[in-house]
Amino acid sequence: MIVPAKIKQGDKIGIVAPARFIKPEQYEPICQFIEKQGFVPVLGDTTHLEHNIFAGTDTARATDLQQMIDNPEIRAILCVRGGYGCIRMVGGVNFRPLRRRPKWIAGFSDITVLHSALSAIGVASIHGQMPVNFTSDNTSASELFEVMQGQLPQYVFSGNSNRQGTAKADVVGGNLAVLCSIIGTQYQTDWSGKILFIEDVGEPLYRIDRMMQQLRHANLLKDLAGLVVGYFTDAEDNTPSFGMTVNDIVMDAVAGYDYPVAFGFPAGHQQPNSPLIFGRKACLTVNNSDATLNY
Repeated sequence: MIVPAKIKQGDKIGIVAPARFIKPEQYEPICQFIEKQGFVPVLGDTTHLEHNIFAGTDTARATDLQQMIDNPEIRAILCVRGGYGCIRMVGGVNFRPLRRRPKWIAGFSDITVLHSALSAIGVASIHGQMPVNFTSDNTSASELFEVMQGQLPQYVFSGNSNRQGTAKADVVGGNLAVLCSIIGTQYQTDWSGKILFIEDVGEPLYRIDRMMQQLRHANLLKDLAGLVVGYFTDAEDNTPSFGMTVNDIVMDAVAGYDYPVAFGFPAGHQQPNSPLIFGRKACLTVNNSDATLNY
């Protein structure tokens, strides 16, 4: 896996909107935050476009990302927000130049599509806070910049229903619904021997179960080195009750395997949203009620 070089003070940071748009007035505090970190923000063309729910047409969003990839002065690319839209534009992007001139691409949620596309060509990326959530007191945003500058994160976190064990492998994954949506496409990557991270938001329990069963029946969970579970925000139950918690659903789907499973990792659609380096090796150690994940 190709890992981008660390960014340095004064480098130019590209900002693109590959999915949904945000309001024009939201960009000023974003740029101010990036400048306070010591970098130069460069707004992409899509940051002032609106097309239905998207930040411009599919072609415009693909072209914008491509320009940032191809521009040698841009040292990292931040995706301003997720929502939906990356799967519609990703086919128009050539990620291959990143193999000879790698640069960090960061985001989460719908940006999982881009993470998987990068993984497919062997380039590491960062699952982390997006500019729409940058604020002066957002520690996760600051941690994102620390990782891009070369700091390797180390985490200790607590969770229930853990399955004990140790794994040392590359970290992959992202949003569960998005991962399921790209099964069978050219962006689906091989998770065998990898530590898989999953998170989601706004999915009822029965749909979480359906997605986990889809991964199970597709044999995508069988050969993992480990599984790390982040936030499943607003996972609502039905009436009558589905009868299982998120932890129950996950453990039921991986019941036939013996790799470590850790719940409670602080990443996803809540705060803190701690950065993960996808495509870089980490050591996962899981005990009954806590775990460590160290790069």
